[in-house]
Amino acid sequence: MDTTARLLAALEPPAQVHIGNVGANLQLAADLGYGDVALLVPADGSLVVVADARPTTAAAAIPVTRAGQVLPYGEEPEAYDSLAGGTLVCGAHRRTKRGIAFTSTAYPVGPSDRPYAVIVRHLGQSVAEAPGKMEVAFMRLADRVLDRLRAGPIGDLDLDEPYATTRTAGDGVLEVSLEGTVVYASPNAVNIMRAAGMEGTPLGGPASALPGGATAVAPVLGTDSGRSSTVEVAGRVLAYRTIGLVDGALVLVEDVTDARRREQELRVKEATIREVHHRVKNNLQTIASLLRIQARRSESEEAARALAEAVERVSSMAVVHEMLAESADESVDLASAVRTVVDMVRRGLAGAESGVAVVVTGETGLVPAQAATSLALVAAELVHNAIEHGIGEHGSGSVKVTMRRVGDDVVLEVRDDGRGLPGGFSVESSANLGLAIVRTVVQDDLRGTLAFGGRRGTTVTVRVPVSERME
Repeated sequence: MDTTARLLAALEPPAQVHIGNVGANLQLAADLGYGDVALLVPADGSLVVVADARPTTAAAAIPVTRAGQVLPYGEEPEAYDSLAGGTLVCGAHRRTKRGIAFTSTAYPVGPSDRPYAVIVRHLGQSVAEAPGKMEVAFMRLADRVLDRLRAGPIGDLDLDEPYATTRTAGDGVLEVSLEGTVVYASPNAVNIMRAAGMEGTPLGGPASALPGGATAVAPVLGTDSGRSSTVEVAGRVLAYRTIGLVDGALVLVEDVTDARRREQELRVKEATIREVHHRVKNNLQTIASLLRIQARRSESEEAARALAEAVERVSSMAVVHEMLAESADESVDLASAVRTVVDMVRRGLAGAESGVAVVVTGETGLVPAQAATSLALVAAELVHNAIEHGIGEHGSGSVKVTMRRVGDDVVLEVRDDGRGLPGGFSVESSANLGLAIVRTVVQDDLRGTLAFGGRRGTTVTVRVPVSERME
């Protein structure tokens, strides 16, 4: 257990929940306050950082996380003084790091007579000395959020759990008084409200008059809770995150109309693709059925055998399309597909009670549809060849299929303990149709390699790159 986990585990459960909620909301405070924020807990007379955040809205005096570090008194004196006195401490002494001058403010966390943590907030002087109207409003809200967090965890108004949120790019920020009046609205918030059908400015008006405000904002006023909600108004979809403060509320609002539209389009596209795979699978199964009928009616044993092999090839491709029809993306678990295909070949050639044992081992993870379809066909052909020609008339033996991922490649190996390769064997000159298909698929279509060997029996190794097809 690391230092941070050990320190938190030593606290009472309510304190653990409180500190966890403070840590989850630090990024919000950092972005609103234009400065680094850290959460520290005491340990053996020192203070240890258990969580911190750096702003995305300003240059950070502390560029990397200090989580797990012990901070001496000289580095954060305000934090030590705040914890000792149980009061807010505003540092007047300016410090400089990375060329950024800043001052620190410390907020005790927990009961004033026995705080169990302290929040330290840095404020860069470049922001503090010449702030604009928006910066003043945001920093005021950051201070109020931290003041709210020091008292206790923010509860979720709808769920029985703590509430946490953060800012997103392009969202709007509003401040609402306890009486429900909008006392500040950022330029982004004004634009979002107008796009949702609001005339004029929300500033000075009731929060309940905001598009969706009656359900997204009003219920949080006068509470110590937060709430996330989504409303549809005037053809726009607005995502609200509202936090109740001591004397009002902080409101973050984002127009997610385009994102929702893209999500909907993506869902439709995915459903369409799955339906296409389902139909392809059905069509392939229909073709396989027709080939079976033709094979049964054929008077030529050679023709019937060729048609049966064609059924296997078509069915192998159908297996992958069936898996794709049930998948949320255009990739499948190749190992699962190969197991299904190999079992189908074994039952078709050797029968359920034969002396041929076929074992499939290994995992490959997800593989793109095109490569998976081809590799399933390759596996079927190689197992078919191993049973029919490797083991042959002996009627008993074993075939082992192994799969693995090696970097960006998938390696498929089929090994039998049959009679082995004939003298002078060459896949390029072989008249075996199955091997010709394997060679074409592996070398030409998948740009992979194909190797034959083995002292006892035959081992065929296929290695295919799949990383490019995954992108």
